Amino acid sequence: MTMKNKLIVLAYANASPFPYHAWTPLAILSLGAYLEREGYYVEYFDERIHKKEHFRDLVKRGPVLVGLSTMTCFQIKNTLDLAQIARNINPKIPLVWGGTHPSMMAVQTLESQLVDFVVKGEGEQTLLELVRAIHEKKEDLSDIDGLGWKRGKEIIMNKDRDFLDIDDLPFPYDGKGKEILLEYLRRSGETLENIGYESSRGCPHKCGFCYNVYFHKNVCRVKSKEKVKEELIKLKDLGVDKMTFYDDTFLAGKKEVMIEILPLLKEFGFKWIANLRINTFDEALLKQFEDSGCVYVFFGVESPDDDVLKHIKKGLNRKMIDKGIEIVSKGNIPTLYSLLIGLPGETEEQMNRTLDFADEIRRRHPGAEVPIQPYVPLPGTLIYEEALAHGFKPPTHLEGWKNFTNDEVRNPWIKNPKLLNAIYINSFLAFRYDRFLKNFWFKIVFGPLHALSLWRWKHREYRCFFELYLYLAYKRSGKFFIALEKLIKNQ
Repeated sequence: MTMKNKLIVLAYANASPFPYHAWTPLAILSLGAYLEREGYYVEYFDERIHKKEHFRDLVKRGPVLVGLSTMTCFQIKNTLDLAQIARNINPKIPLVWGGTHPSMMAVQTLESQLVDFVVKGEGEQTLLELVRAIHEKKEDLSDIDGLGWKRGKEIIMNKDRDFLDIDDLPFPYDGKGKEILLEYLRRSGETLENIGYESSRGCPHKCGFCYNVYFHKNVCRVKSKEKVKEELIKLKDLGVDKMTFYDDTFLAGKKEVMIEILPLLKEFGFKWIANLRINTFDEALLKQFEDSGCVYVFFGVESPDDDVLKHIKKGLNRKMIDKGIEIVSKGNIPTLYSLLIGLPGETEEQMNRTLDFADEIRRRHPGAEVPIQPYVPLPGTLIYEEALAHGFKPPTHLEGWKNFTNDEVRNPWIKNPKLLNAIYINSFLAFRYDRFLKNFWFKIVFGPLHALSLWRWKHREYRCFFELYLYLAYKRSGKFFIALEKLIKNQ
C-alpha cells in the first residue's frame, strides 16, 4: 500500500471567535497518533492556526477519508463548511464525523448529505477499523462497534464500543501532532495555557446538564503514574512549561492519585490549570497544588440552592460549597466559580439567589472569577428530556444546532431571554476582565466596558444593554478583529 493510499486527514473547525480559546485539539490529535502507530500517514487541519487553503490542498491529495470533529455550538457551521469544501473537491472521499455532538445526535447527523459516517463516543479503534474496511472495500460494516453508517437510504447504528485501555493510548504529540504543538507553543503568549494534556477520561459524577453521563457513561479511567510521568517528560522535552489538563475532573477527582502526580508536576516545573470539584480540597492538599505549580482552578458550583443542586444531580450541597470556598479563598491560586441559571423549572427567586451568590463569592474570595452561564439543552444529557417537556423544540437538522451556546438563549420557558444573555456577557466583562481582556490589544475599548459592567452588575441595570450588540458583532466578525490585531502587532 502506497503512502498516498494511507493518508488520513483529520480536521478541527474553529469553535470560538475568541483567540484565547485556541488550544491544542486533542480531539483529533489522539485519533491521529493512534492511526500513526498502526502505520497510517496523518495530516491535520486546525482552522484556528491554518488557512483554508491548507485544508483544500490536503483534500486534493486524495486521502482515504476526512475526519471532522465537532461540539454542539457554532463549530457545527464551520465543520459543515469544511465538509462542503471537501465534497466539492472530491465527492468520493468519505466524510467521517465524530465528537460530542455527532455522538449524541448520531442519526440526525447522518441525515446530512455532508456526512457519510459517524464515529460515536471514543473514536480511536472505531476509526482505525473503518479505515481498514474502506481499504478492503467492505460493504457490510456492521461488525465495527461505535460506527454509524448508511446503506443506501438506510441509517444503521452499530452497537457501542467498549472503552479502551487508557494506558495503551499513544502520546498525542508524537508524529505529526508535534507540529501542532510547536505551533501552539509559538502562540503561547496569546492564548494562556494553550497546550492540552489528558491524564484521565470520564467523570464519576452525574450532573444533569453535562455530556459526560452519555459520552463516558460514568466510566472513569485514569492513567497510571508511570504513564503520566513518561508523558510529562515528553512534554518537557518538547519545550512545554505551562498546560491545561483537559480532564473533565482532574485525575477523576481521586485524591490518592493526585498525591502521586502533584510531586511530578512540581519536579518538572510545570505551570498548569485544571477543573475540579469544590469539595476536593483540604488545606494541606491546597498547599500541595500551589507548590506543584497550579496557577488556576475551575469549579462548577452551579447554584447556592440545595433544591437546584439536587435537581441537577450535582452531588453537592450548600454546606459543601461553603466549606470549599472557605478553604480555597485562603490560598493563592486564581479561581473560577461557575454558576448556572435558566434551568427548566427554575423560579425567578432561585435565579436571583444565584445572582446574589455571585456577590457573596466575590466578598468571601476577592478577585475570584464568577461567570454566570445560561443553561443550554444538550442532547443526551439528563435534563434534556425535561427541557423537551418544558417546550424546547430541538433543531430538525444538523446545522440548526450551530447557535446553541450560552450567549444566545433560546429556551421557551425563559420569559426574557435577552436578560439572560445580558447577565452572561455582563458577568464576563465584570469578573473575567483581568484574565482575558486586561492585556488584550484593544483594552482601550474593554477598559471602559469593564467599568460599566461593574456598575451594571451592582445595580442589576440591563436597560439599553448595547454591550450585547457589540459582543455579537465581535462574535460574527471575529476573524476581522484577529486579522486587525496581527496587523497592529506587526507594525
